[in-house]
Amino acid sequence: MRVLARSRASEGAPRTASGPLPLKVRISALTALAAVAVYCVCCLVYNAPDSPAKDRVKGPVMAFMEPAFWQDWQLFGPTPGNSDDLIYLRARMRLPGSGKTVVTSPVEIEQAIDRSPRDFRVNPTKLPGVLLAFDADANRYAGIANKFQKLPAAERDAARRRLDEQFKPAFEEMQRFFSVQAKTLYPDAQIIAVQTTFKTRPVVPFSARYAQPRPRQHEHGVLATSWLPYVPGVAA
Repeated sequence: MRVLARSRASEGAPRTASGPLPLKVRISALTALAAVAVYCVCCLVYNAPDSPAKDRVKGPVMAFMEPAFWQDWQLFGPTPGNSDDLIYLRARMRLPGSGKTVVTSPVEIEQAIDRSPRDFRVNPTKLPGVLLAFDADANRYAGIANKFQKLPAAERDAARRRLDEQFKPAFEEMQRFFSVQAKTLYPDAQIIAVQTTFKTRPVVPFSARYAQPRPRQHEHGVLATSWLPYVPGVAA
């Protein structure tokens, strides 16, 4: 009877060929399963289309996913990109010695940054992802601003102020990032302000990739920022 009772008591516990699994193993397995479940749920929310439901839980999900699990899912998109994004940077600066204030010619910086992960393939930089986010913000801002032309003239200024307030964090990030880039380009100059112009250029069609002369792909302006005061110290 004692043997039978002991056998029935252990029926509910996981068993191996040598007997029930130790409690520590069961706890470890349940903890691992819980972690995997949380990760799977966060992946589903992270990649789900924008919606009111996603907005309610987006904060914790982003905090969990973006430090370590961020991915550029455009890599798996069904349609390859058909244009190149370009960012032209200008700087207003005082020349060393003379103190004369000058404005530099526009320098395209995005293409070089996009190629930078090839420099160290073992642990590639994620800087191209930063510019990808800036391009998306610039396109969204320009798309909304272009619709203001349909508003009554008396409402446009207020609409523009609301839009600027909505995108203020994005432009503050741009201000810091492009301050760093300007200091990298002109390390000895006293930089006063930076300004960027976002453009796009169609990709040369595959059928014309080796054509001579090479087809000219005209650039199209998306957005030009105002002059943003240089932020000192961020490049240190």
